[in-house]
Amino acid sequence: MRATLEAGGKEARAQLPLLLACSFAASFAQSMMNIALPQVADEFGVTLSTANWLVTGYMVVAATSIALAAFLLRRLGLRTVFFIGCGALALGSGLALFAPNFWVLLAGRLVQAVCTGLFYPAVTSFIMANSDPARRGTHLALNSGTVAAGLAVSPVVSGLVLTGFGRHALFALPLALAVLLLAVGFFRLREVGPRGTGAVDPLSVVLGLLGLGALVYGLGEVFRDPLPSLAVLAAGVAVLGLFAWRQLVLKDPLLNLRPLGNLGFAVGELLVMLGMMASFSLSILLPLYYEGALGFSAFLAGALLAGPVLANALSDVVGGRLLDRWGIWPLVPCGFALTALGLAVVALAAGRPLLALVVLASAVAYVGLGLVVAPSKTTALSQLPPSLYAHASSINSAFIQIASAIGSSLFVGVLSADVLAGTSRGLARAAAYDAGFAHTMEIAIGIAAASLLVSLAYAYRLRRRRG
Repeated sequence: MRATLEAGGKEARAQLPLLLACSFAASFAQSMMNIALPQVADEFGVTLSTANWLVTGYMVVAATSIALAAFLLRRLGLRTVFFIGCGALALGSGLALFAPNFWVLLAGRLVQAVCTGLFYPAVTSFIMANSDPARRGTHLALNSGTVAAGLAVSPVVSGLVLTGFGRHALFALPLALAVLLLAVGFFRLREVGPRGTGAVDPLSVVLGLLGLGALVYGLGEVFRDPLPSLAVLAAGVAVLGLFAWRQLVLKDPLLNLRPLGNLGFAVGELLVMLGMMASFSLSILLPLYYEGALGFSAFLAGALLAGPVLANALSDVVGGRLLDRWGIWPLVPCGFALTALGLAVVALAAGRPLLALVVLASAVAYVGLGLVVAPSKTTALSQLPPSLYAHASSINSAFIQIASAIGSSLFVGVLSADVLAGTSRGLARAAAYDAGFAHTMEIAIGIAAASLLVSLAYAYRLRRRRG
């Protein structure tokens, strides 16, 4: 990938719209079930935390696929990885389309996840390698905005299809999108860089899957069944420790973790993860509140979520431009401050006849997150030499999925446990959802406040270094 998007790289420029469409497809598939969790839980008679595996299981597989993406891109090239990703999206969607039970539905979602795991790092690596440094922040923000647009469209479209045609029809959308991408990519996508060599380490793949799966399961169930869940959680942390150790000793690791030795990159990635925990958790918790506490349909819940998520997409692009012009100070701290403010107002307004205020405050929180994630990501990557961009982008993409899985599992686990405890005490289902949502918002506000403190120290340090 030698030519840049800015300096005469016509072939590279021609690839960008198609790759952005891949980011849209990946984000749409990733978030399409957020709006359907209450209906899935009721249909199959499972708890919310079990139904949430349609989301968290997706992220675990996506994170592992992201770790494989750098190897596959190096060995097979962009075009082949593109076809594998589109094929996984088509196959998983077809399997889920005709799923007769929860476990087949889950299997389809796990196959779908390979698409997201391959597309996210592939697009980021392409932009990092083919963008002029002066415009790199804008291009990464454009990609982040495209991802956020997929997240904005998904709840409305999915809610409409779910309400009007049922769960099975929901998967016809990503299936059609995969077929369209395959057709366009066959004629338009070309390789823009040389292929390399190397081999994948199977044990690393197994350790990654087992460790992340145990971590997410433990977090999701710890508030409902503490002792066994804590044991699983501890086992997951231990296995992930083994995974990290193995990556450091392997000559050709599955996921090169050495960029994390750079403190500027590591703290920037921490801010990305904290922002994604809040962002993806909101996209799940708000539909659960609208459907569970207020009794709204999936379509109405999706419509109420679309505006705030679209605001996030726009602020992603604005954040990238502001970063290119002024740098990270005070952009990211202001973003976390807006997020904490929006979450606090959501917590105060929820449970009261103030629906418009809940929607407006969630939009404020999403705008704040848009000013956090893309600038933190770009700043983190910019702390490294170009030779580490591919490894760092894989780390970034994997950490985003891990953070989203952790946030989703934690918050939905808390909400699910609260709903079960509330209904067992005789509370109405809506009241139990309302109380659980308030509890999760308190935790989210605490995380946002801690993130603000970290971002202040990080951004100020980088500002002093530049000044």
